[in-house]
Amino acid sequence: MKLFESVFIVFFLCAFVTNSIAQKDIAGSKDHPLISRYPGSFIASYEDIKYREYSLATGPVTGYRFIEKKQTVAGQLYRITYLLKKDVKDLSIGEVYLDYKKALQEEKVEILAEGLFSDRNVKKQAGGSSWIGVALKDNGFTQDSYGNYLFKGTSSSGGTFSLIGKSKRKDGDTFLAIYGERHSKDVVVVHVDIIEVKNAETGKVFADANYIKQELEESGKVIIYGINFDFDSATIREDSKATLDEIAAYLKNNRDVNIYLVGHTDLKGTLTYNKKLSLDRAKATVEKLIREYKISRVRLEAEGVGPLAPVASNDTEEGRALNRRVELVKKLKNK
Repeated sequence: MKLFESVFIVFFLCAFVTNSIAQKDIAGSKDHPLISRYPGSFIASYEDIKYREYSLATGPVTGYRFIEKKQTVAGQLYRITYLLKKDVKDLSIGEVYLDYKKALQEEKVEILAEGLFSDRNVKKQAGGSSWIGVALKDNGFTQDSYGNYLFKGTSSSGGTFSLIGKSKRKDGDTFLAIYGERHSKDVVVVHVDIIEVKNAETGKVFADANYIKQELEESGKVIIYGINFDFDSATIREDSKATLDEIAAYLKNNRDVNIYLVGHTDLKGTLTYNKKLSLDRAKATVEKLIREYKISRVRLEAEGVGPLAPVASNDTEEGRALNRRVELVKKLKNK
């Protein structure tokens, strides 16, 4: 059975803009298998990102634009914004919230954080308008995404809600982050982020040249899996070739881009040892790109941070596997 069969999902920018939006799914979009849409709704914004970090907030805002209680999860990310321009003037934000909550409970999704505020607000608890802005700060949308309008209420905007959940599945955990807002007296917006956490597979290539380009342009960095090393060494294994080919293809197609190549490890061993190992591995990768792919040395700089920037818990082997990675970070052009 699909999740959210009874959920009423609607969205609004403003009366003029909404009237101009073609009320059909954008090209290339589709529902996630966990989500059934409310009749009459359509997908206005859609992203399917094969691998991305996601900052999952579960606690209140505790400082200036800061939430202390949060975790970083990583995996396949689906971002869906549904719009509905039909019979919403009398729709309560609480009805939408309760429908989502009921659907989560029926599917035995563990609710990690939730909150509903029926009126216009700047609440810092989960579900408040200020909270939503901070919770999504590190998970920015593309420039043309209708998800951006969660940050921009109108003079007639109303209540807000959020539901953050975790579903345990055979092939890995799935996290759901749902953000809702009555954007005006006529429209409610709900945005859904779904993160399918995947166990890292040795040798699996998460990136290709187009993906690298997209992530560097949008986020300034890209996580790379598939560069594999011999145990406790900086010797690159042969099964890394496909990933290195894609990195080289990106660099050759974007000759004005210079990068830091940053090595990361898990938390096993001492900090000093892991920082050295991560730097040695980054240097080995740089040398490989220079020698075998003829990438200019001046475009590449190796760094190593060891275990200091994890993307998952080091308490499990799956988490440690995700933490053992390389990241490409785009340099400023004047550097």
